[in-house]
Amino acid sequence: MLFQEISQLAHVAGITAVISNAINLLLAAIILSKAIRERSRIILEFAFCVIFTASPWYPSGFGYLYLVITGVPLPYISYILAGNLFLPLAIIFWLDVYLTTVKPDRRNLGILVYAIFSIVFWIYLTFYLFLAPDAPVQGMIGIIDDPTDPFDIDYKMFVLAYLSVSIVIACTTGIHFALKSIKINEREIQWKGRFLFIAFIFFGIAATADAIIPMNVIMLVIIRIILVIAIICFYIGFILPKWVKKILFRRIEDQIEKD
Repeated sequence: MLFQEISQLAHVAGITAVISNAINLLLAAIILSKAIRERSRIILEFAFCVIFTASPWYPSGFGYLYLVITGVPLPYISYILAGNLFLPLAIIFWLDVYLTTVKPDRRNLGILVYAIFSIVFWIYLTFYLFLAPDAPVQGMIGIIDDPTDPFDIDYKMFVLAYLSVSIVIACTTGIHFALKSIKINEREIQWKGRFLFIAFIFFGIAATADAIIPMNVIMLVIIRIILVIAIICFYIGFILPKWVKKILFRRIEDQIEKD
């Protein structure tokens, strides 16, 4: 396939994915540097969460760059691996953060159950991608229906089930974590909780919409904007950088003075 042959929707999907991937990796790098400076395991794990949680959108971004450079789409196997191989790590890192801080007595069991589920998922992918060449691989993993839109894959069977369960786990535990933070009587933690609440809600909307809603150019741009907002709110919610604190707390102090 020549670069010029892909649809307008595919161009928009690729460009918006490149932008969202770049923002995600930049903010993840900032979080990672903070974790290294402060030697914080929790912040380090969250940095990996940010990096790996966006991995389902990496094939669209990197695939578009690959298409621009080579003129051909990213190979099917590379697309599947880039989009699915690291998502289990994101959820495991997040579960460690969540369970360690909220439900430490359930930490080991929760991580073990999801890790076993993820190992089954990896085995499933490995089998159909590398060990069963005569099997209906795309029907068991995911189908790219439109050759002019090589960045839109319709996941099937166990892959779809695994991704759905992972999104539900991430969003429900994330929202619970955010609500617990909001209830803590400490101003900074409350604001972190508010931003994390927005982040997990918006991430759930973006992930679900990408999977089930038929896309046009306008809807795709809206969903990508929602994803970027989620990424930024994740960053603010866990780090609450100084410039954000100055804006938030200055407004609060100004309001108090007015009252």
